[in-house]
Amino acid sequence: MAKPTTQEARGQRPGFPFDAIPGMDPASFAANLEPFFQAGTKALDTWRMVSEELLEFGKARLTRNMEMSRKVTQSPSLDKAIEAQADFARSMMQDYIAETGKLAELGSRVMAETFSCWKVEAVKTPAGRAAQRFESEAEAEASKHSLAAE
Repeated sequence: MAKPTTQEARGQRPGFPFDAIPGMDPASFAANLEPFFQAGTKALDTWRMVSEELLEFGKARLTRNMEMSRKVTQSPSLDKAIEAQADFARSMMQDYIAETGKLAELGSRVMAETFSCWKVEAVKTPAGRAAQRFESEAEAEASKHSLAAE
């Protein structure tokens, strides 16, 4: 027959004190998961924006492809058709290069926003404080060198 459990005994193994290992008690474990949830939410939101950007780009490219096909098929001469094709290829490359830049920007932004959640939490740890101190010293050193160069 099963023993009735009390509210305090739930989630604990007999003989194992969860507070013996820092971060293993349920309250602090849940608090430590919050940055993961925040980062995941930001990442999903930004990737949604990337998907929307790709869909818009695909739609615009499809429209331009159809326009180019019409121009080529309605060209009065072979020279005009080749000229239309060359213009299309040139504009297509420019569009793809511009779109690559936009996607790179969105990708870097998603990485920065995702990891910013952990940066706030990391500063609370001794290693995080040391890293922040090191980063501040490096910035001060860099600004000192830039002032000396001027």
